Amino acid sequence: MLNIRIAESKSDKQIADKIVVNYHSYVASARTVGRCIKYIINYQGEDVGTFWIGSGFKPTPKSILNYFEKSQSEFDGMFNSVADNKRFCMVKSIPNLGTQILKNIRNRAKKDWYDRYGDELVAILTTIGDGKKGSVYLADNWKKIGETAGLPANRKSV
Repeated sequence: MLNIRIAESKSDKQIADKIVVNYHSYVASARTVGRCIKYIINYQGEDVGTFWIGSGFKPTPKSILNYFEKSQSEFDGMFNSVADNKRFCMVKSIPNLGTQILKNIRNRAKKDWYDRYGDELVAILTTIGDGKKGSVYLADNWKKIGETAGLPANRKSV
């Protein structure tokens, strides 16, 4: 049985943060800037993962601007209607569970976003770490809209 809840309490937020810090493969940080809804994934009575959506980032990658057919200033007007998938992390591998999680999040995120922030959610975007293929997203029919150039070699992300 799959159950997804929003981390509302201090203890739930600590659970979500701990999962990311201990198990996320390439962004093992619980720090975020701006809006963030943290979900806890419970499967068969055990907390097995977390999924976070939150504020996007600037400058907005060209592939996102092109997808929405907006300039940066035009996109700024809809900034709070587009969520970024900040983290998706599982503590163990459970076949096909990732796709089920993404489907469940997609089906509830629009209402959760509106309830929390009062904005209509029109999209959830994600970026995939270098060397990753995003197979779980593709299996849930997410659209690949482009590739970013990444950060310059002399700059580290925080």
